[in-house]
Amino acid sequence: MRTGIRILALLTALALLAGFAGCKPERVLTEEEKDRIQTRFQACIDDRGFSGAVYALYRGEAIFDGGGGMATDELENGSDIAYGVASLSKQVTAAAIMRLYEDGKLDITDSLNKYFPDYKYGDRIQLTHLLSQRSGIPDYMVNSAKGKVYVSVAEGGSKFIIVDPDDTAEKNQKKIRDFFLSRELLFEPGAEFDYSDSNFALLAEIVTQVSGMRFHDYVRQEFFEPLEMEHSGFIDDYDKEKITKVAQTDRTEFSMDYFTVSGAEYGCGDVLTTPRDWYRWYRGLVDGKVVSEGSYRLMTTNYSVREELGYGYGLMISDKSDSKVVYHYGYIPAYYSAAIYIPEYDYFEAVFSNHAKGNPHQLASDLAKYFGSVIDLELVDIE
Repeated sequence: MRTGIRILALLTALALLAGFAGCKPERVLTEEEKDRIQTRFQACIDDRGFSGAVYALYRGEAIFDGGGGMATDELENGSDIAYGVASLSKQVTAAAIMRLYEDGKLDITDSLNKYFPDYKYGDRIQLTHLLSQRSGIPDYMVNSAKGKVYVSVAEGGSKFIIVDPDDTAEKNQKKIRDFFLSRELLFEPGAEFDYSDSNFALLAEIVTQVSGMRFHDYVRQEFFEPLEMEHSGFIDDYDKEKITKVAQTDRTEFSMDYFTVSGAEYGCGDVLTTPRDWYRWYRGLVDGKVVSEGSYRLMTTNYSVREELGYGYGLMISDKSDSKVVYHYGYIPAYYSAAIYIPEYDYFEAVFSNHAKGNPHQLASDLAKYFGSVIDLELVDIE
């Protein structure tokens, strides 16, 4: 009898703890609900003329795997096609920094001048400011015109440099880095949020300095290979024998093949992957195979609670919904990407596209909100 009381007390305590943690009973979708989701998702894709792939899973089960349009002249878009995922790459860079932090090879409170001693503002900026987009270093942007690639910074005026696609990735990376580090800060580090690719280009270079490996090689060895992401690489540095199906980009948005612009998206937007592989990434991130539980908690903490967009370390955060949403959008000419994850319900959604058609970012948000309505979950702030 006492054993039974102890067990009952233990179960009661666990139930209370689950309640305090915000856990909800497992919600099993009926076959009718699954059919409704698939029908609605495909209708949204078709009605909007979307060209790309959508891959959604609920508690590890695929509830939608489809898309619309063509990846190439011969291949339809789908979850086994590789796309440039642009700024979704930032969470990979952030995870690499956190892994090195766990290994005791750096501290996330390190000042930037430890790695870039000649930078005049380096003593005022910590790695945490880079990770959370709060450094004040101006964002750099890549554009093309008349067969040339221009890099400018978001600080007004007409300052720009020309990047030579024929130069090595390392040379272009340094040229871009020296350019944006020569600009003035937009604000005092830590005081504000400002989304900047420059932050993650610096972090990728720090990974190289600390690990003694090229950033891409480090990511492959530490993440892609252990997670069996066999169809993942980088847009200007991938194994064409393994990644054989790659979506073509829309040349109307960029006057040349974006794959030839070597080094331009270093650490901030250069991952090439499939929707299926990206689910393996998220599964590894959530399950502690990429970084520790403590590091993942730091990555998914919102450090921009006063700003319109919540941001962690390389991840956008919406914590005003019924449940927390961890997500990110991405764009490079001409790839659009979105990945949305709702930890409490273990819902994952990837929307990868090779065209602007159908507004891929809005489509991703609308699909997630429709899924939420099916399971009585209201989602906000993921536009």
